[in-house]
Amino acid sequence: MYQRYMRPVVFVFLGLVGLWVGSSLFSYFTYNIVPDVRIEGLEQGGVYKGTMHGSIHANTGYKIASVSITIDDKPFEVEGVRSVRAKEFSIPFELDTTELSQGRHLLKIESVDSSYNANRSSEQIEFFVDNVPLKAAFLQQELRVDQGRTLHPKFKVNKTVVNAKVKVFSKTYDCYPDTEGSTVYESFIPIDCEQSSDEYIMSLDVTDKVGNTVTLANAIKINEVSFPKQKGFYVPPEKLNDEKEISMNNKILSEALEKWLSNSPKNKLWSGPFEQPTVVRRISTPYGEIRITPEKGRYLHRAIDIVNTPKSVVWASQNGKVIIKDRYLMTGNTIVLDHGLGVFTKYFHLDDFADIEVGDLVKKGAPVGRLGMTGYANGYHLHWELTINGVPVDPLEWTKTVF
Repeated sequence: MYQRYMRPVVFVFLGLVGLWVGSSLFSYFTYNIVPDVRIEGLEQGGVYKGTMHGSIHANTGYKIASVSITIDDKPFEVEGVRSVRAKEFSIPFELDTTELSQGRHLLKIESVDSSYNANRSSEQIEFFVDNVPLKAAFLQQELRVDQGRTLHPKFKVNKTVVNAKVKVFSKTYDCYPDTEGSTVYESFIPIDCEQSSDEYIMSLDVTDKVGNTVTLANAIKINEVSFPKQKGFYVPPEKLNDEKEISMNNKILSEALEKWLSNSPKNKLWSGPFEQPTVVRRISTPYGEIRITPEKGRYLHRAIDIVNTPKSVVWASQNGKVIIKDRYLMTGNTIVLDHGLGVFTKYFHLDDFADIEVGDLVKKGAPVGRLGMTGYANGYHLHWELTINGVPVDPLEWTKTVF
């Protein structure tokens, strides 16, 4: 009786074994999927210092026979990876970067599975070693600047950094290499013409690619400027009423400028000094002049007004991108150029526009329009304004100094 029941069980068992063996053999001879073995903790293009901690991970359909790793074509030994014989594993490792030279390195990882086809996978990871302490120093020992001018701090570092910011007047300003690939960094800080004349402390925070940080401080002195006064001028109400019929509210201009400022290129589009944008017969209103008018009350004129022959050519004061071309109530026909790094020039009251469009890149000296008296103006002139991060500064300084 016992033998009668056992015989079918044995047959079933042997059949299952046969199926398993057959299936295994079939998989062994036909499996052709590349192994999924990867490095975690070491990023492509990453920069590392000291001891780097990583791991080797596998999650593949066939057992891995071996894993080999090299750094700069030299074997990198990780315990347990040469004969893992598993489909899934996670093996931690440490890499002492102090044993490697500074700069670029290449890690290669190759994996082979245990199938008949010996499927292989390979990966290359370029990484960089930086064990040099970060150093930075200001190039100017004493910083002095007039109200309404541009503060231009510069500092030198011993290697490329990923973040550099200057803090002053409770505001933060980004710093950029003065030329591509340079280790001299600079920032452009607008000094409002109503900024109190006093001594201030400016701090600099620098961070390199491996997280080292340096903080420096420097004193700056704001010199007081005696700006001229003007009783004001008169614009006939009927002219303003006519402008309202054909012009947009200047609030729209302010909102557009704010949007464009956030998208300003993080590099200089300009080269060399800026130019005055038309022939100067005379400057009717200097920068910072104190005005009193019926419509606007007391305010400071944060630009210069240039008088030239009516409808004479107005040109770009520097290379830049056209970001505004439209007509507004107070500024009339308006062109605004973005020169990069948040530096804008504005051309107001134009009679008409040159053949340019928003988005065009224009060269220094290229026509942008003709001198007019549109908007809030009582005579032919060009209102020329230069702003840094939205703060107007004296544009004539930029024609005399190469920033």
